[in-house]
Amino acid sequence: MRTHGWGGDPPRGDGEAVERIVAAAVICVDERGPRADVAQVAGRLGVTRQTVYRYFPTRDALFSATAGRAAAPFVERLAAYVAPIEDPADALVEAVLFCLRELPVDRQMSVLFAPGRVGPSMTGPRALDFARHVLRRLPIDLAALPGDDLDRLAEHLLRLLQSLLLDPGTLAREPVDLRRFLELCLVPAITGAAARRA
Repeated sequence: MRTHGWGGDPPRGDGEAVERIVAAAVICVDERGPRADVAQVAGRLGVTRQTVYRYFPTRDALFSATAGRAAAPFVERLAAYVAPIEDPADALVEAVLFCLRELPVDRQMSVLFAPGRVGPSMTGPRALDFARHVLRRLPIDLAALPGDDLDRLAEHLLRLLQSLLLDPGTLAREPVDLRRFLELCLVPAITGAAARRA
């Protein structure tokens, strides 16, 4: 491990280095939102960009880690929002509408989910874990859903969100039109899974 830089206080190991890099990235995102970049994180730490890339090989990897820290509070807000909704399909549609509204403006999550910033990490393993966690928090009976179907539904949601967030015009659509579009995309996923369980 390199000992220069780090403001004269090098980390004691790789784990501490990772923690300090992520903590610095969180601060940069708080200050600059989706405009935060690796150079700013490195500058805050007093290291080179190459040092940051040693621990996080890509920008997406670094900011996925910061979004991972913000994921739990985001999921709590989402779960509280959809909790009163009894119909599973309606809950799923409202959850996606919530994500479309909130992901681009949430300071920490916006680094990955702002229009123009959505990258391949949105459908990667960490994102799929996040989607499965969200699905389990919704008022939807997923207990009998086979694991493969839960994985498919999680991927379906992520790919739908990805495509809608990549198009900045999505949020300019009439709310009724967007809701109807989501119903057409999502209701069959829920009803089809329920029919296979029966």
